[in-house]
Amino acid sequence: MSSQSDLTPLIVGCWQLDDRSWKPIPEPTIERAIDTYLARGINCFDTADIYGRSEQVLGRLLKGRDCKILTKAVFFGSVPSPNQIRSKIENSLRNLQRDRLDLVQIHWHNPALDFASTFVAFNELIEQGKIVQLGVTNFNTLMLERALQFAPIQTHQVQYSLIDRRVEAAMRPLCLAHNIRLLTYGSLAGGFLSQKFLEVKAPQLAPDHARSFYYSSMIRAHGGWSPVLELLNLLNEIAQKNQKTIAQVALNWVKQQQGVKSIISGLTLDRVQIQQNVEALTWKLDSAEVQRLSARSSELFQQTGDIYSYER
Repeated sequence: MSSQSDLTPLIVGCWQLDDRSWKPIPEPTIERAIDTYLARGINCFDTADIYGRSEQVLGRLLKGRDCKILTKAVFFGSVPSPNQIRSKIENSLRNLQRDRLDLVQIHWHNPALDFASTFVAFNELIEQGKIVQLGVTNFNTLMLERALQFAPIQTHQVQYSLIDRRVEAAMRPLCLAHNIRLLTYGSLAGGFLSQKFLEVKAPQLAPDHARSFYYSSMIRAHGGWSPVLELLNLLNEIAQKNQKTIAQVALNWVKQQQGVKSIISGLTLDRVQIQQNVEALTWKLDSAEVQRLSARSSELFQQTGDIYSYER
């Protein structure tokens, strides 16, 4: 049986396999990248039922391999029937070519809709052995409190970085109280927290990258590009001292935050970047550096609202 302890510190995010949202990648190329991750001990992959071909590709390429696949059941619109929920899970099982799903994370977009019956149905799927563990993603604090009344929740996938620390206010204490581990995404703000942007005064939008339509708006909501440049300067100073990259320092800071189990980083074909991402979590910033980054982040960025507040 899988458990939280089975999750590697780095999890490969597979939204990038959705060729409707990203530049299409040939399957043999994807397989080579997966082989590189597995060779470095990273055997956890995160996908979703709405990520286009992602589940199907992972099902083919990971069949028979020793790995964990985390998927999401995403609900927009009206409350689903039990049959619709079962159909959704059976579809993921077929796509992923699995007898059971290691971890299903529920995304419930509309907080105004009552999800009680949905969680009851998922609890039944756990009891039937279709799902090993249940998590959620982008639930606000009130939603998570209510969800805990209907089913056991093991993980919560949230955006968390030196720029976006909304999780720390109310969500993290709730998760700690219920032993719910945080799986973080956006920990490099779509790549903005990297050497590439160190002295960029006004970043250009890349039409084939999530930076353009997601993380740019996140940065605007937290105070704009100017404070990001100031943060990058401090990250660079600490990176040089430790002989690491800016991205490695930014990832390491997140991994050291209380309640964080794993960091989800988008699949890349760059072998050097894969190695650097893995190595980012094999050492530790000292406590003074962690505190210095935390203090500067608090000075630079506004943290208003609960988790996933302005994204809805």
